[in-house]
Amino acid sequence: MVPSPCNSSHNINRSDMNARHSYRLFGAASLFALGLTAATAHADAPATPTQATSDDQSRVAQPTGKTGWGFPVYDIPAEANVRYGVLPDGMKYAIMHNATPKGTVAVRMGFDVGFIDETPAQAGLAHFLEHMAFNGSAHIPEGELVKLLERDGLAFGADTNASTGFEQTIYQLDLPRNDAKLLGTALMIMRETASELTLAPDAINRERGVIQSENRTRNTFARRRIKDYFDFIVPHSNYSQKLLAPNTDENIDTFKPDVIKKLYREYYRPDNATLVIVGDIDPATVEAKIKEQFASWKEPAAALVKPDKGSIDFSRGPAARNFVDPGVPVIVSIDRFQPYVKEPATIAQFQHDLLLQLGTAIFNRRIQRIANAPGSAIIGGGASASDFFDVAKQASIKIQAKDGADSWKDALKTGAEEMHRMLQYGVTKGELKEQLANFATKFRNGAEQQDTRRNQALADGILDTVQDQDIFVAPKTEYELFQKLLPTITPDAVDAAMRKQFAGSGPLVHVSTKTPVEGGDAAILATYEADAQAPVSAPKEAVETSFGYTNFGTPGKIVSDKQVADLGFREIRFANNVRLNLKKTDFEQGKVRYLIRLGSGQLTIPKDKSAVAIFTGAMSAAEGTGKHSYDDLQQILAGRQIKYGIGVGDDAFQIAGTTTMTDLPLQLDVSTAYVTDPGYRPEALSRWQALVPPFLAQVRATPQGVAQFEVPKIVANGDPRFGMPDKAALEAVTIPEVKQALSEQLGHAPIEISVVGAIDEQQVIDAVAKSFGALPAREAQLGTFAAARQASYTSDTAPVTLHHQGAADQALVQVYWPTTDDSNPQRDATLSLLAQVMELQLLDEVRERLGATYSPNASSNTSDTYKGFGTMAASIVVAPKDAKEVFAAVDKIAAGLRDKPIDADTLNRARRPLLEKIALNHRENGWWLQVLSQAQLRADRLNRYRTITERVKAVTPVMLQAAAKEYLTGKKELKVSILPKPGAKADPSS
Repeated sequence: MVPSPCNSSHNINRSDMNARHSYRLFGAASLFALGLTAATAHADAPATPTQATSDDQSRVAQPTGKTGWGFPVYDIPAEANVRYGVLPDGMKYAIMHNATPKGTVAVRMGFDVGFIDETPAQAGLAHFLEHMAFNGSAHIPEGELVKLLERDGLAFGADTNASTGFEQTIYQLDLPRNDAKLLGTALMIMRETASELTLAPDAINRERGVIQSENRTRNTFARRRIKDYFDFIVPHSNYSQKLLAPNTDENIDTFKPDVIKKLYREYYRPDNATLVIVGDIDPATVEAKIKEQFASWKEPAAALVKPDKGSIDFSRGPAARNFVDPGVPVIVSIDRFQPYVKEPATIAQFQHDLLLQLGTAIFNRRIQRIANAPGSAIIGGGASASDFFDVAKQASIKIQAKDGADSWKDALKTGAEEMHRMLQYGVTKGELKEQLANFATKFRNGAEQQDTRRNQALADGILDTVQDQDIFVAPKTEYELFQKLLPTITPDAVDAAMRKQFAGSGPLVHVSTKTPVEGGDAAILATYEADAQAPVSAPKEAVETSFGYTNFGTPGKIVSDKQVADLGFREIRFANNVRLNLKKTDFEQGKVRYLIRLGSGQLTIPKDKSAVAIFTGAMSAAEGTGKHSYDDLQQILAGRQIKYGIGVGDDAFQIAGTTTMTDLPLQLDVSTAYVTDPGYRPEALSRWQALVPPFLAQVRATPQGVAQFEVPKIVANGDPRFGMPDKAALEAVTIPEVKQALSEQLGHAPIEISVVGAIDEQQVIDAVAKSFGALPAREAQLGTFAAARQASYTSDTAPVTLHHQGAADQALVQVYWPTTDDSNPQRDATLSLLAQVMELQLLDEVRERLGATYSPNASSNTSDTYKGFGTMAASIVVAPKDAKEVFAAVDKIAAGLRDKPIDADTLNRARRPLLEKIALNHRENGWWLQVLSQAQLRADRLNRYRTITERVKAVTPVMLQAAAKEYLTGKKELKVSILPKPGAKADPSS
């Protein structure tokens, strides 16, 4: 039996998925962003602008044509480059030629079946059936599918995946090559999935434990909150009843194979299936192959009958509910609903959606400003307007408060009053101007970058249109529509759209807290009603200012300029020792990626001040600059694609992002301002102090959080630079010590800038010359920081037991072995491949044979910063009762790797996906940015990139065995168990 990669949380709210490239502009609230307040229209509300309402459209709009799937087209054209078709049996397919990344292909097959379609006896089985698609079919024996794909270079999980949501199950293959044989294999696999699964009882029984492990992994406070939230806002809909149905776990353990076979026969049928292929292909050739491969699939005689989705009571009055969970942040959601209307894909509807998106963006900026203010009672939040599937129109507000027994009141007050303010007084001209600038940039960039959209995103976007019979629209078309509609977009038009959307049933107030609210639901509702009726003042128009950093001195002069011919990039050094690396590519049309490395990062910060490094990485943007706060910068630079702040890495301070050639000069000016005149503003510290408590509570709420933030310090012998400092250290950070820690590096340390993509080299050089190149001379070389580069593996390898505060059925076991740093490139490649082999064997032994886990992981981490430091690790989510058995399995695997060489097939299955990934990297700007990032200050590392393919190919079974003998030894093995806190419940919220 082989594993089924999956993501059962995918596609929870369908309208979110349609936002990217269907005619709809606004993606609705996801399940995690909800709410609304009273729609209070003031007496002198402006007249509704001239535009069609949804009802008018339904009555007046007439289609002008249809797509190849029969979906209606009105006055917005569908993307012309998609070839649509429907086979005689009813299966829909779509094919699109696209060459980003070059030579690759994305394959998606969707079935319109999910949680919503399950009977009580089938609860959880749509997801289970998705897993079984990887566990044997008529022409692929059980245990061979994933191995077959690995031999062809597809990595499990990354390239081979599947997902189950409320209404759809999707299978995906991302092919690293566009050769006919591999595409034929992909089509064969999808055809097998369609009707040829064996669903053998013994395979089903082995998969039960894997499914339960995945359910345990996903049993987080966030998912429990969403379950409770759904039960509250839509209690009588099938969506609330089918999300984590109460009998799911029991059902998975006890259902008879015939039950899942019935679900398979009912919903895996051609008239309920869609195949999408996007890539570097010839559509006509692929279409012929699809027709040939799927010709034998027959449509069942009986028509497909879909279950009733339930209903929403739109006459329901105000209501409140308190969800309690020790890990949940303090979150207030306020929702209203209206009857659902299916809007046709017209320009009028595009305009309406655009107005709503602008309105919610303006509201969200207001909330952001409140959250960023010194001493703010809230952490963040915003509003959204969406379709709740095809059941209702939803208007929502969600606000997160600081942790505290009564802090929910602050969140509720903010959400209620700010929506009251917006609905009474509307938006200001300045607010609309700022958002129109941002939207114009988004639409323009989409249009300019249209021809290098990624295959995976295109395939997902086309498939996302199926559920609502939307049309797939080209970004250039959307940009043209935006420009056409600009004259109609006024504050009054935005106000009218918001008032209409935010006037429905309810309000429904859902409050999430760590401890019960005093007075319960009644107290929540009473508080809301008082807040919603409180008088509010009109918003103030912001004062416009100009950017204060336009002159950093005399532009720098180039003193060195050379080509690195074999890697195809250019190295430049300015007189002040600022380095610049340039590589022009055609991989991403209109995009420019940049990385600015400054100094030596955390190496320069004392060990006992590691909290300062974490604060800086998290809050540098919020600190602003000396002349402008963060909020001011967002207003001043609206419509520009800019990254703010400075990050902190192990061995460098970093500023990295993606922009356009038009905005790169301004980006460099902004980054130079953050380096030369950091703001160190108190509002950043205030926001930090609000974020720390809920963040740490979330860390402790899952074993994975504990593993990420507490275990690294244990492994590194207590070194505080690894993992996360404790709460006291994080909250003790002060602005003066941040300034003291950073000032020397920001003022004098070496700077190396790398720019990759659709660049004009001379323009980049000129922009760097007038910004970083104009600064006073920097140090010529990086400091050694020899003492700071010392790190050691733990000297105490006695088993460690930690506890998390989440569900009682969750545990995580980890095994660590000390290795070394990455100074030997061949050894580094060998260790990376050894980790891949170990992961394959963990999948076979722990997942497939024991059925004890969903997704075991093995990794090699060899440091390029700390001398002699590195680890090999295995990490496995399990039920607490299985921990001992899984530790024994890991020991068995490690012993096997030490005792004899692996077979050639296992090595091939581990190596082939890695080689394909390396080949793909050479066509990715992000990878080249890393290659160039230290090309001058650490030029010796360039050879690593030159030889990476040869080094991976050079690894032999004997070399892997030797590495296992050297490093995977029991003497230094550290076993970590992360178990539930004693007395924990399977569902902490109960």
